[in-house]
Amino acid sequence: MKKTLAILMTLTLLFVLAACGASSPSTNGNKENPKGEGEKKSTVTLEFWTLSLQPTFTEYITGIIKDFESQNEGIKIKWTDLPYDAMQSKLVAQIAGSKAPDVVNIWTTLLLGMAGKNALVDLNKSASAEQLAPYLESLTKSNMMGEGMYGVPWYVTPPISTYNTELIKKAGFDAPPSNYKEMLAMAKQMKEKTGAFLYIPNEMAQVLYSNGIQILSDDKKSAAFNTPEALELLTEIKTGVNEGWMPKTDWNSWDQMIKLYAQDKLALISLGAQTVTRIENESPGSVSKTAVGAPLLGSAGIAQGALQSLAIPKASKHQEEAIRFATFVASDKYLLEFAKLAAIMPTTKTASEDPFFTSDTETLGGKARAEAAKATAVSFDLGLGVEKESEVTAAVNSMFESIMQANKDPQTVLNEVEIKVNELLK
Repeated sequence: MKKTLAILMTLTLLFVLAACGASSPSTNGNKENPKGEGEKKSTVTLEFWTLSLQPTFTEYITGIIKDFESQNEGIKIKWTDLPYDAMQSKLVAQIAGSKAPDVVNIWTTLLLGMAGKNALVDLNKSASAEQLAPYLESLTKSNMMGEGMYGVPWYVTPPISTYNTELIKKAGFDAPPSNYKEMLAMAKQMKEKTGAFLYIPNEMAQVLYSNGIQILSDDKKSAAFNTPEALELLTEIKTGVNEGWMPKTDWNSWDQMIKLYAQDKLALISLGAQTVTRIENESPGSVSKTAVGAPLLGSAGIAQGALQSLAIPKASKHQEEAIRFATFVASDKYLLEFAKLAAIMPTTKTASEDPFFTSDTETLGGKARAEAAKATAVSFDLGLGVEKESEVTAAVNSMFESIMQANKDPQTVLNEVEIKVNELLK
């Protein structure tokens, strides 16, 4: 599930509107305590880890750090930037040794996995209601396990619909589908009249969850996806594959979607706004017939978006100060600044409604940005929050090959994978 999202998030940070120069965080010494008599106020140093932001966003991050330190006497920030492939192993090793950063930038799967090991601070218990109030509900839910919330939503890459207006019209439609039900009803006619696919789905776990089908039970102890609703959905998709109006391969392949779109063989892509950038760069001949709109939603009214958050490990000795810093970094002012530097969206309601996102109504990129801002409110990032998350997710996603490619009976596959997932959860 995470392959396409990882690519999206990496490219998010590459498609910048302004390059930033490098500098270093302030390392001024302690300031005198005005209430003491010559006594120095002790300094708290917070370790702050981020993912793949240097050197492009060095000036932006160091600017936030400088502002925070100037407004919070006695607190200093030590910033470390790590590549994606190093973050998980280093974080796990540090926590195992009772050491950890005070604030760490991690993705949803890792966040919930660490929360499941009781390694992160529950912000619903440790942060104030005022500190958590600004964030969009759908994104805070992505960071929840049970009643606990384990990360401050920082930035997100919400999906939008990018579609070929000529193919939509040629198929006899006035507009692209807005949800899965409409997509399945329109896909056969699209294929028959144009020879193109209407849509290529994401991975199976995303398809199920966005359509209101829980992957696991609330207590995380058993599979929950073997339902009549899941059987109905998978049977319909399988029929589409067998009849040729749903693709049999390349689910969740962003590269293949872009390739087919450029060849007029795919009418709709529902992924991040960076899709528009790729079409402009890789298929300029398609730009004149491309439009954007709201993302394709499942029956649950949500769509998958890649979320990055700021978590506080329990091993931190300065949790109160760490929460203060995390919510400072992910505050309206700095979220909006970030969105102007990169193709990401803010996680707070106020910042996502800023006029900046609707200021360009002429260019395709500007329209994509406006749609992404609106889509933030319906974005989620699927994380299961169990120790063997990757294995469970892989088992669920394997239903695609079994049903769509090996032509196995959907109910049989649901039964088999349910047994496998329950074994993994024991």
